Amino acid sequence: MTSHPSSPAILSVAGLKKCFGRLDVLRGISLNVREGEVLALIGASGSGKSTLLRCLNRLETPTEGSVRYRGEEITAENLNRMRREIGMVFQRFHLFPHLTALENVTLAPCKVLGLPAKQAEEEARELLAQVQLGAKCEAYPGELSGGQQQRVAIARALALKPAVMLFDEPTSALDPELVGEVLEVMRDLAAEGRTMLVATHEMGFAREVSSRVLFLDGGLILEEGPPEQVLEAPREERTRAFLARVLQRG
Repeated sequence: MTSHPSSPAILSVAGLKKCFGRLDVLRGISLNVREGEVLALIGASGSGKSTLLRCLNRLETPTEGSVRYRGEEITAENLNRMRREIGMVFQRFHLFPHLTALENVTLAPCKVLGLPAKQAEEEARELLAQVQLGAKCEAYPGELSGGQQQRVAIARALALKPAVMLFDEPTSALDPELVGEVLEVMRDLAAEGRTMLVATHEMGFAREVSSRVLFLDGGLILEEGPPEQVLEAPREERTRAFLARVLQRG
């Protein structure tokens, strides 16, 4: 599914601020995300990308402002229900080391959704096959590469059938040769029409897959637009300087 400009926002963020003590990490973020959109969040480390994602599913409590999912504000009271709708994949995989890949993926559907064990296992096997790990169901995280662990983490997030997927620098902890296999899975998810917000330093992925690119700088969205505009012809000097540094490193 591709989003339509007139379709209602699935996520709405208004005046979002987050302070840690005297440090203002987010200084007033407002944005609408429509169903089927893929948003790439780019910017230097410390620009607020991870904090923004963590505020969207309330791993961090905003200091000010609101986040609405399908028009309903996310609050402490409805948090567990909302987290089922908004899945998250982290830089570090956060898998349970004592559980197999299959057990890591079945845990939440059984505990949170109350699925029968047999149904949860069937669905988990399908998800692991979808992320090209059908043969690794019985492997423990310590027996998997970083790329494989991250793909298990993606399958685990998908197991709750979220409507929105948040990815916080999902390839930054991986060896370079393993990055491609995770991005391939994410490309497939985007092709299915999933709504995704991805904080990333992978400009090729942002260019190919995203419907919009947001450049964050100092806790603000400094520039946003289609990838060809933001990445190929940025309007802001700060955006140009950031992209020049990234390309130089690449």
